[in-house]
Amino acid sequence: MRGPVDPERRRRLLRMAWQGTGAAIALAAMPGLATAGPRPRLGRDPFTLGVAAGDPDPQGAVLWTRLAPDPLNGGGMPSRAVPVRWFVAEDAGMRRLVQRGTAAAVPELAHSVHVEVNGLRPGRDYYYYRFACDGDEESAVGHFRTASLPDTQLQQLRLALCTCQAWNSGYYPVLRDIARSDVDLVLHAGDYLYEYSPLQNARGSTLDAARFTGETVSLERYRDQYALYKLDPDLQAAHAAHGFAVIWDDHEVQNDYSGIHPEKPGVSIEDFIVRRAAAYRAFYEHLPMRSTPAGNGGLRVHRRLRYGDLAQLTLLDCRQFRPANPCGVGESPRCEAALDPRMSMLGTGQEAWFTQSMAVAQGTRWNVVVQQLLMSQLRLDGGTPRERFWNDAWDGYPAARRRLLQAMQAGGQGNAIVLGGDWHSTFVNDLKLDFDAASAPVVATEFIAPAISSGGDDTPYGPYYGPSIPQNPHIRYFDGDRRGWWKLQLNRQTVDAELRFADSVLRPDAAVRTAARFQVVHGRPGAVQLL
Repeated sequence: MRGPVDPERRRRLLRMAWQGTGAAIALAAMPGLATAGPRPRLGRDPFTLGVAAGDPDPQGAVLWTRLAPDPLNGGGMPSRAVPVRWFVAEDAGMRRLVQRGTAAAVPELAHSVHVEVNGLRPGRDYYYYRFACDGDEESAVGHFRTASLPDTQLQQLRLALCTCQAWNSGYYPVLRDIARSDVDLVLHAGDYLYEYSPLQNARGSTLDAARFTGETVSLERYRDQYALYKLDPDLQAAHAAHGFAVIWDDHEVQNDYSGIHPEKPGVSIEDFIVRRAAAYRAFYEHLPMRSTPAGNGGLRVHRRLRYGDLAQLTLLDCRQFRPANPCGVGESPRCEAALDPRMSMLGTGQEAWFTQSMAVAQGTRWNVVVQQLLMSQLRLDGGTPRERFWNDAWDGYPAARRRLLQAMQAGGQGNAIVLGGDWHSTFVNDLKLDFDAASAPVVATEFIAPAISSGGDDTPYGPYYGPSIPQNPHIRYFDGDRRGWWKLQLNRQTVDAELRFADSVLRPDAAVRTAARFQVVHGRPGAVQLL
């Protein structure tokens, strides 16, 4: 049953969930870690899950791998720390080395490695990296680009926006297309993992029922579930080709959860807190993030990335700190509780940080806000007695949404771009303080990414949401039936957005094609469709 939980009991549960992790992180971060003694012989390729780079800044990035010679059976590693050598070079052949070192892969973090490389040159697009251990075993070579210094007058930034990659639903031709594209950074807006059992899947894969039956709840299972996703060759290729900046949504823990409140009835908050901490820990273990797990069971996901004077990227966390949906789970008419000015999607601390971030962003040409959900209002059956809203999105927290839009508007430059996902649909929206007033000024432009694979080739959302779109004139474009991604090119005067859809996700080699193009002009919020 849901209800209040004793604060001291909550703290005790969270300490238990993360026991030993702080020391593991400190050990993993030690430069030149203990290389004395014989190197372990693992017997099989330890780099089955590939490599990744993330959160680039002008000095470097986070380099990631996880040692897992038996990836779908707990990893197959010994229960001790293993030294892993890392290398950064200026060429794909790894001959012109610029940095090298040794890090620890420790069992407390599933033998994952997070190397925070510093001291590199800003604005460079030719940094390559790899890992090595166990004698001559070497990982694949990965590539990333450093960001430009804040005072650099940057002319162009190319971003990929993607989200929602349910392994069960099909393959990843979308990620194959991203891997082959020339982008500076991939923004993944969440649902990197789904908690559902993958035993029944569109790929026709047979998995160990003893390990993958039922919904993911335990730390061991979250690790196996991530390993399953990470084995996909197109996901590995996208990570090897580009740096990523990743935030989570709900499925990395449980569908439609809010803060410490489970979505499903009959689950105690105490049990859910332990599950959530396990999920957050596994998220960190499998992604290239600068954030480190906190002792209270949380993980800081909200952060800022800066690319010269051209763009500030503000990444938000719309799950960890919010209260239970004020109007309940699912769709409903709007309730008075949602209009309470004290109601926050982000939590008071992150909301204050966001306001400060918007003030800092006034020094950039484009202010890009990356978050998980649909920020625009979407009246379902608008204008009828059946009018209702989806409470798990910003429509469930309209007072908080208004404060965020006011903070964006305070910059006064008309340069805010909001990016999101979650809906397995594509939207291009005008964001307003008052969505019900046709004459209300547009504050920002919103692009919502379609799913990478979630939903497969089914087409449920077009017929379901399509009839309501005409009742929402601030929605400039909608497609609920195709999988794909956005390629965004930020220039000094415009943002050019290219929407690419896969022909199918039931074939890994399916073609991915351009379906539409939009442009936003600096100082004039609102997207214009060009194709």
